[in-house]
Amino acid sequence: MYRLYMLPAFEEYNFLCFPHSVGKNTKPIDHNVNRESGVRDFSLHFVVGGKGYLELNGTVYDLKQGDVFLHTPFQKMRYYTSEDDRWEIYWIQFNGSALANFMLERGFHETSLWYMKENGPLEQAWLELLDEVEVNNFLRPAKISALTYAVIVEFMCNAIPFSNNRGTHNIDRIIQLLPMMHENAHLPFNLEEWANKANLTPNYFCSLFKKVTKMTPLTYITKCRIQKSKQLLLGDPGIQIKEIAINSGYPSVSYFNKIFMEMEGMTPGEFRSIHYK
Repeated sequence: MYRLYMLPAFEEYNFLCFPHSVGKNTKPIDHNVNRESGVRDFSLHFVVGGKGYLELNGTVYDLKQGDVFLHTPFQKMRYYTSEDDRWEIYWIQFNGSALANFMLERGFHETSLWYMKENGPLEQAWLELLDEVEVNNFLRPAKISALTYAVIVEFMCNAIPFSNNRGTHNIDRIIQLLPMMHENAHLPFNLEEWANKANLTPNYFCSLFKKVTKMTPLTYITKCRIQKSKQLLLGDPGIQIKEIAINSGYPSVSYFNKIFMEMEGMTPGEFRSIHYK
């Protein structure tokens, strides 16, 4: 199965991002790309099945489900499917107004290889873009731009730097712990306890957690606590700030106010007042 859609440029709209082409290749007989000078756009590929290979900086990488590679403009491109287990792969070539700076500011400034900690959301975003172009062609360019942005952001937010020894089992342990950490964020935070649940040392747990989520375990807990406090603040206008602080995991009201101010730029009382007006 081969889906390929070419699109015209829409410079007049000044979109942050817009695709030049987007597609999906399923078990191709011959998918062998060798472009010494690359292409003028950013290019993103996502392997969802089978195997393939990427040549990057003199090294050949074995690719499988969950691997993503990004090419920046005018950089050499050399990739190809495995002959004994042909890959299933999505791709998109895209560019746009201020896109280079947008990518650079988020650390995506060179051709690179990544691993997705969760495949479903990125594949879903890609399918929605493909379906939009298939059904409506380019009649809704703003929608195409928005769906392209969704693909890019899903990639950026969930991509983990690739390693030939990825330890994906340990990565899965972190991902599986996240809902439990969210549910129990109001309880006293104990790093060793959470590391033990993942069967990892505290130092490795912290390192891997940051690699997977782009934040420390305590930062994740803090975000969960502040989220809960915001829901409590707006859920019942009669509940006191002190009670909300305790229920969110902060026995000290002053410390709760300090953390809330750092996260939201205002006190809990100000937050409640603004949203109830």
